[in-house]
Amino acid sequence: MLPAACCALLSAKRHVGLTSVRFFLLAIDIDDNAREQIKIFTRHHGFDIEVVDFVSPSFEGQGLGRWPASAVARLYMDEQLPSDIDRLLYLDADTLVVSALDALFDIDLKGQPLAAVDDFLMAFPRNMGVRIAQIGTAPESRYFNSGVLLIDWAGLKRRNFLKDARALFFRDSNRYDCPDQDALNVVTERNWLPLDPKWNAQTGILAFVPKPAILHFTGPKKPWHSRVQFMHRDAHRFYKTELAGTAWAGFCATPSIFANIRSLLSHHLINVTKQRKHRITQRYFEAQQTPRGT
Repeated sequence: MLPAACCALLSAKRHVGLTSVRFFLLAIDIDDNAREQIKIFTRHHGFDIEVVDFVSPSFEGQGLGRWPASAVARLYMDEQLPSDIDRLLYLDADTLVVSALDALFDIDLKGQPLAAVDDFLMAFPRNMGVRIAQIGTAPESRYFNSGVLLIDWAGLKRRNFLKDARALFFRDSNRYDCPDQDALNVVTERNWLPLDPKWNAQTGILAFVPKPAILHFTGPKKPWHSRVQFMHRDAHRFYKTELAGTAWAGFCATPSIFANIRSLLSHHLINVTKQRKHRITQRYFEAQQTPRGT
């Protein structure tokens, strides 16, 4: 995921007009060769990435259960990142920024430590009810996707939400299906600001977001794979173009003509066979567009 993460940061850099922006990459177990590849990439594109190694004394000896270290790395950002940050925009590696970010940084958080977009699952109360019961939040609670988070950095640290999320996770690591996301939702219950879905246009809702600002490639199929979903064909071209001439030129696979045809047919077949599911999703997320956070 390292080339994808660097591309996510590049896409953010191209869509932010602010002058005092720093780009951090929270890295887990990368070697000297990977560090050199990051340098080649940043030189090629003319910007800087500050690599932050995921090393935490409080992490050592803890029981991760079925999860790798990467599953909880974002819960340690308070121990890894500098304290002199005003607002932090966290992006998963499988995201791309496709329109201006300045309005996002200007959003009034209304005293909340973070802002996020509802998870795709919120459109389906029965499925969401199972998740809510499993993690232990109130039945009426909303549940956000943690792939894109706008954070009041000082406020989040002051209220110890990340520390609390770590403690919660390690008490029963096998309880959570989305470990860091579930833990963050529990500890910030009713303490987060819902954002317009355009700021985290997850694959399952992309068709219903008129002008997405941040694409989030949720699910197992990513734009750099050999079988590219039809809706992600432009993103595939972005990875292919921006990684050309770097050490990661081969990261983005080249689909065959057969694969492209299959992707197009699959796209239309899904639209026909999942019309009811799409209508339910569309109704929910259209209702969330331009809520408290714009």
